[in-house]
Amino acid sequence: MLPELFRLPLVNLPIHTYGVMIVIGFLCATYIGYRRCLRYGKYENDMLDFAFWALIGGIIGARIVFIAVEWKSYFIERPWTEIAALGIKIPSVFALWQGGIVYWGSFLGGFIAFLIFARKRKIDMLVFCDLVIVGVPFAQMFGRLGCVAAGCCWGQGAYHIDTVGKVIADLPVSMRFPPGSSAYGSLFQSGSEQVREFMLLNGTTVPLFPSQLAEAFGALCIFFILLWMSPRKWFHGQLLLAYVALYSVMRFILELYRGDIERGYVIDGILSTSQFISLLVIGVTVVVFFVLRKNRGSAQDIGS
Repeated sequence: MLPELFRLPLVNLPIHTYGVMIVIGFLCATYIGYRRCLRYGKYENDMLDFAFWALIGGIIGARIVFIAVEWKSYFIERPWTEIAALGIKIPSVFALWQGGIVYWGSFLGGFIAFLIFARKRKIDMLVFCDLVIVGVPFAQMFGRLGCVAAGCCWGQGAYHIDTVGKVIADLPVSMRFPPGSSAYGSLFQSGSEQVREFMLLNGTTVPLFPSQLAEAFGALCIFFILLWMSPRKWFHGQLLLAYVALYSVMRFILELYRGDIERGYVIDGILSTSQFISLLVIGVTVVVFFVLRKNRGSAQDIGS
């Protein structure tokens, strides 16, 4: 775990590994989209311009959804954040370096930015979607690796306690986080006395399901699936639908193994915010799939 790479001189603001990984993923997605546009000879300049729109829309959307989930913290418990080096306070909603984003919010914000951009440029939305969307899961992979560095989005406990009181990992691959991480602080507060003793003695959390690595691997698989589908698609927009359907199913399942209750619930302990959004997206995707397939044109002219 490496939450901070370094701090900016003078203002003493941290540069988080998570943020750097997000930037790397964003640049990779932009490059993949640009190369696909070059390959099919259309929208390459639009792709580069859209990258800026996607970045702004993604940040705003991710932040809005997170704040909506954690509204009490941002508006009641700690509405202001102090920047000691400058001697000023700013609203906590703008303190992006402290973290606090939700992927579904990022995707929805980026998609809204896409709709505005495509309409403004008068380009074929479905064709452009299929060119752009392939790089998104590749960027996601870097984002989840950033979660490993930040110690957030951790999984449920994957261990048992044997007859002599020893903690035994139940999986060949599990993760443990050190003091100072969100996982350690949360689990130390909510864990049993035996778990707290283990954490104090070993200096790490108990073994946890590697939810971040599982999602990173799943996102990489989706990336290759979309590459495979690209020359075989039936209609424009199919790659977008495939992505949101595959990711929604994966995210719904992985949420069952997440251990960070801070991510928010629609139904406490039963249906998380991300699961609720995933269900909505799956329903919309199924309807749109049959509508587009019924009214499809040829997908062989571009983006196939």
